[in-house]
Amino acid sequence: MPARRHPKMNVAAAVVSLAFTIASGPAHAADYAGTWAADLAKCKSPQESADAPLVLSPKGYDQHEAHCTFSGLKLSGAGEWAGKAACSVEGDSQSFDVKLTVSGDTLTLTEDGASRDLLRCP
Repeated sequence: MPARRHPKMNVAAAVVSLAFTIASGPAHAADYAGTWAADLAKCKSPQESADAPLVLSPKGYDQHEAHCTFSGLKLSGAGEWAGKAACSVEGDSQSFDVKLTVSGDTLTLTEDGASRDLLRCP
């Protein structure tokens, strides 16, 4: 005869599972989502400008004539995400391995091994 599970145990397990899924999912994207610039004075530059800030979302980023969409971006460590980016840069299609690392108000964006540090815009 199969063992019967207590209904409250199933609910508790579901709540714990849901809490873990929420904590490990896109909610962490808030750590990197936002507007970032190499110089805080550039935060208000329009996207038409070559010195425009990087506007980053869980789906990708836009910066001047670069528009990228993430695929497979996953949390890979504390404050670190890694995946792929499919980009259109000045009309040219490009693909990159991408890594985002957030430490306080600094984002390190690494594309195919080349890194740049950006500051979170207010």
